[in-house]
Amino acid sequence: MKREELSAGATPDAIVERVTMGEVQLPGQDRGHGHGGGMESVREATYRGHHIVVRTTYRLEVDGMPVEGHMGVTNDGQVHYHAVPNLSFASAIDLMKQLIDIFPEDFGAGGHTHEHGQGS
Repeated sequence: MKREELSAGATPDAIVERVTMGEVQLPGQDRGHGHGGGMESVREATYRGHHIVVRTTYRLEVDGMPVEGHMGVTNDGQVHYHAVPNLSFASAIDLMKQLIDIFPEDFGAGGHTHEHGQGS
């Protein structure tokens, strides 16, 4: 990817447009790394000579609609999302709340409450 493509794809307007369209990767980026069905995060560590691999798959939805993109989790449990690359969150729920706050027009007015015993 050329620097100009990266710069053009990283503007706030371009990011909002891609999120609205359900397309959160930058122009020219390879689509073949797991977008669509769910987001897999892989974390690895070595402990006392043992190689540990933790694979977690996330399927994110807001009001029954899937939220696609690339999300990752660090070894200390912080969640990050490529549409907001400079932020990390304590949980996927906190991430989704922030996306709704940053891009309210992408999630429609009102919405439904699906708390299932969780805090709001």
